[in-house]
Amino acid sequence: MIDDPRTKEEMVRGVFESIQDRYDLLDSYISAGMDQRWRRLLVESLNLGQGNTVLDCGAGTGKLTRAILDRCPGCKTISLDITESMFRPSILPETRFMVASAEEIPLESSGMNAVASAYLTRNLSSVDKYFSEAYRVLVPGGTFANLDIYNPSMPVFSQLFALYFYHIVPAIGDAVTGTHSYSYLANSVKKFHSPQVITSKLIECGFRDVRTKSLMLGSVYIHTARKL
Repeated sequence: MIDDPRTKEEMVRGVFESIQDRYDLLDSYISAGMDQRWRRLLVESLNLGQGNTVLDCGAGTGKLTRAILDRCPGCKTISLDITESMFRPSILPETRFMVASAEEIPLESSGMNAVASAYLTRNLSSVDKYFSEAYRVLVPGGTFANLDIYNPSMPVFSQLFALYFYHIVPAIGDAVTGTHSYSYLANSVKKFHSPQVITSKLIECGFRDVRTKSLMLGSVYIHTARKL
């Protein structure tokens, strides 16, 4: 367990910088092509309207930002990530990109209609800081949505998931990238909170109307919540 948030942020930045040129391909391969569908479901849960301003935290290569703009071409987007080298500005010239931590969002309070993130929370030093920051930058009535991978609890499937995600995925990912990055990513799921704990943390940060959508037999969850 890494206690120093600066040390973890530096490590996470190094992990994604080391796989930035192959991340999208491996991401789709590992999820059997379902990752884009999950992003679309997350975007649908935001209930966006034309002219809304949306913050994508942990934007990575910008796949979630792209899904937001495909769903709402009239929306304004800000893509935030600690790793500048992953982002693809040529694919998303219409978005504003910011190099910053989701735990210290450099934006004014109450300016975003929606805040969204995909596969971010388990890489943070403090989920609580991120949720508090997301709450702060949202307008009253604004929506927060988060997508991530979790340890499933369903018998039999949980064992199959563990075999695939904790053994096969790291072996393939590390071999393809020539790094140990996918071993880290697998362990980040193994050590992460349960979906129920994430729900509790959102409520503790002030969010209300917190809802969950379970996907892939409980191995993927979308959390949505509102700032009242």
